[in-house]
Amino acid sequence: MRLCLRLDHLVVLPLLALASLGCATSKSGTGANSAAGTTAFDYYPLSPGWGWAYEVEREGTNVLALYSVAERGPSFAIVKHGEERIAYAILADGIARKEGSLLGDYVIKTPVRTGNAWPVASGTATVVETGKTVTLPSGVLQDCAVVEEVRRDPGRVTRTTYCRGAGPVDIEMRVFSPVKGIYDVLVHARAMSVSPPQDANPSN
Repeated sequence: MRLCLRLDHLVVLPLLALASLGCATSKSGTGANSAAGTTAFDYYPLSPGWGWAYEVEREGTNVLALYSVAERGPSFAIVKHGEERIAYAILADGIARKEGSLLGDYVIKTPVRTGNAWPVASGTATVVETGKTVTLPSGVLQDCAVVEEVRRDPGRVTRTTYCRGAGPVDIEMRVFSPVKGIYDVLVHARAMSVSPPQDANPSN
């Protein structure tokens, strides 16, 4: 399991930069037959130049993790974290993880609305909240959606908050402890800043 916000292969978007937060409009394409502003691409911009700086807390230790979109094609995107490259498939109905040539779970699907659900390995992913406001050290983001992945064997829950025009800004993974009978937080990543491409037009 890699901590680059792939906690259990979960997404942690791209990027680099501790520049001031800008709610830029994503230049990614949108899925067919979907209302504007509700597609996966609106909430997970993967155009080259996007950057995210996360404070990652694990076992009482905090580290800074920088991600950036290194490459984008019609059907894929590559996010880098140091020397690591994380691949995503860009599909008509959403964004999925890739493991080599194999297609993995969707991380977010169109339409982004409360109650929308899809299967993932050993479990289900569900959009459990929309219209959320998130405050980062670099600014306030509105129109955010929370995707919850619930998996079995072992029992674990991952909650990722995506903000429209900014991407994933909060990722938390909890793992069930048979001894305690509760879900303990394994990893929690919070975006400290989000940087849109230099040629993007910020919108508040």
